Amino acid sequence: MKQLPNRLGLNLSENKLQIVELVFADNDYLINTLDEVYFDEPLHFETDRDTKLLLTIQGAFNEILIKGLISTTDVSFSLPLHCFTFYQIPYDNTLMQNDLEDQFRWEFSVLYPFKNEAEYQFQFYEMEKSIFVKEPKAIVVALKKKLIDLLYSFCDRNNLMLKTVDCDHFAFDKSVQLLERQQEKGFTGSIYFDDALVSFELLFEQKPIFMKVFSLNNKADFVNEIKTILASEIPIDLSEYKINKCFLGGDEVTISFITHIEEQLQIPCYSVNPFIQFNTSKDFQNEKYFREKAHSFAAAAGIAFRLE
Repeated sequence: MKQLPNRLGLNLSENKLQIVELVFADNDYLINTLDEVYFDEPLHFETDRDTKLLLTIQGAFNEILIKGLISTTDVSFSLPLHCFTFYQIPYDNTLMQNDLEDQFRWEFSVLYPFKNEAEYQFQFYEMEKSIFVKEPKAIVVALKKKLIDLLYSFCDRNNLMLKTVDCDHFAFDKSVQLLERQQEKGFTGSIYFDDALVSFELLFEQKPIFMKVFSLNNKADFVNEIKTILASEIPIDLSEYKINKCFLGGDEVTISFITHIEEQLQIPCYSVNPFIQFNTSKDFQNEKYFREKAHSFAAAAGIAFRLE
């Protein structure tokens, strides 16, 4: 088998840095590094100076490096939901890439007139036309360029090559897709808890047809918010169709919480162990994370799994 590149995924939240390193050996990927470091004080990506952000991230990364050598140079990052601006719009799928971005920028300026679209970089995820999506739509994601520049600076300092930057929910979805290797028929839900924000996706045969990001002041409000979305916002009639299963990600996910959500929504719910199909390298050390906290690394693992 052709030698495949090693992969390094870093998940940044307000409170910690998580890392997953996959190395290719013996014709398969092995987990070489699995670790997390909590910051002394939370990061505020919108208001903290770049120097503070860089020093904090670098300090956490140094703590991981002290424990062992990281052999991978290609790195991808997942960032918290609040770093991104999300919107869904119909679009002309015959447009060239540059024309598409012009359309997305114009829509952004209309929806968010108080933000400067020139300060953002855009990417999109296609919602293909189907019986549930009447016209081609896109989930558009905007991220401030200064955060991308910050990550490039971090990589330059550490002789790393930045490959991908995405939000933690979409990175989490990649872990779900690898876990569900067979094409999932029908409808599934994907929910990611990220501090005070929650994102909900509805997918049909693993392709998104709806997404909403909303604030959550306390977990007691969560079930009512999801029930409202399911009753009046999603593009399917649940009296005719059903959601087969729902995957929950983020640090808030516990066994008792999953049980509670299942009972309230009457939908089978699961956390995600992104490492269930992987072995560990001979130098692997953090067995506790691998055995007991695997679900909390689903975003870091998912961004490491990304090919592009």
